[in-house]
Amino acid sequence: MRLSWQMLHDLDREHGDAFFLLDLEAFRANYREFLGAFRAIYPKSQIAYSYKTNYIPRLCREVDALGGYAEVVSAMEYELALRVGVDPQRIIFNGPCKRACELERALLAGSIVNLDSTHEVALVERIARRWPQATMTVGLRCSFSLEDNHASRFGLDVESDLRPSLQRLREIENCTLAGLHCHFTTGHRSLESYALRTRRLLELSAACFPDDQPRFIDIGGGFFGKMAADLRSQYAFPVPSYEGYADAIASEVAAAYPDADGPELILEPGTALTADAVRFVAKVINLKRVGSRALAFVAGSIHNIKPTLHQKQLPLTVVPASEDGDEQAEMPVDIVGYTCMEHDCLYRGCKEAMRPGDYVVFENVGAYTIVMQPPFIRPAPAILACEGDHSFTVTRRAEQPDDLLTTYSFAVK
Repeated sequence: MRLSWQMLHDLDREHGDAFFLLDLEAFRANYREFLGAFRAIYPKSQIAYSYKTNYIPRLCREVDALGGYAEVVSAMEYELALRVGVDPQRIIFNGPCKRACELERALLAGSIVNLDSTHEVALVERIARRWPQATMTVGLRCSFSLEDNHASRFGLDVESDLRPSLQRLREIENCTLAGLHCHFTTGHRSLESYALRTRRLLELSAACFPDDQPRFIDIGGGFFGKMAADLRSQYAFPVPSYEGYADAIASEVAAAYPDADGPELILEPGTALTADAVRFVAKVINLKRVGSRALAFVAGSIHNIKPTLHQKQLPLTVVPASEDGDEQAEMPVDIVGYTCMEHDCLYRGCKEAMRPGDYVVFENVGAYTIVMQPPFIRPAPAILACEGDHSFTVTRRAEQPDDLLTTYSFAVK
């Protein structure tokens, strides 16, 4: 969608001087393309969308309509999936810190729960004894070394904890171990790393399921998404494509299970589906110069576009109000935000001309921005879903002070 100044100005007057634009068709296209790349090699591939990456309910509903699982890591995300209308049996509950009551709710509802520790295995034992008529389905998250022998703090250590946990679960009559899971949160996002973890998980599955086959093999997420060439060039290594990931992972599974009735291959993408499906728009408020530094203050902050505080320069476009005007930013200019923190710089050394009243549009901001933005200085901006060329619907209104203050007590004793 081409964004004109008048279009953004109209949205500004209705929703505020900063807002997110959610491109639903881009998200759907990413979903179909990602899944299609895997199914072309291994037809029993399926997406479990990572809610923690971006849990806008509209996106979660899209995933459910497209046939995907909801992958959640908290009671809040589990509740969101239910409110969206997801069948509990289509929810995969991951995460390292599940309370007993949360485990019990998910297990009794028929969700798949991937256990992260021997502590959670013990909780399942107690729940199973309390509900002997219920049938529960679990998986085990495995932790093993990757290329640099880095040991993740998540999951069951395959050298010490996996087999004892496996044995304990198989002694529970009303509990079914359905498969193995892994997910690594380090910088290992190369094709070689994904091929390695897939082979390792397949080896473990063969050892843990010697007489039959698992219901699923869950490779986790962490995949790169689509990005413009100038962003891709800022990485020190090649950024894989969907097809590259599929070849690295699905080819290994297809070789291990050449028959059509092999286990389901579960992928947990988040960033890969949503990063380029969201843009952030912020109005240029004023210009100033401090020493040798030219600054453009905008109605957004680094927390809107880079809440993890990474150092990448995100693709941006300046949408000018007009070509005329007395005040114009000296170039290059640093685009800075509304907070009182020195690190609040959205872009360094921008070489595009800009004036107060212009709009700056940042690309590739769909991952973690919505879910990690703190209520610091300003409440969260609106999220507007784009349908067609000029149609916008409010999927989240701009937060107001009352939204943040209602949880506090103002009583005076």
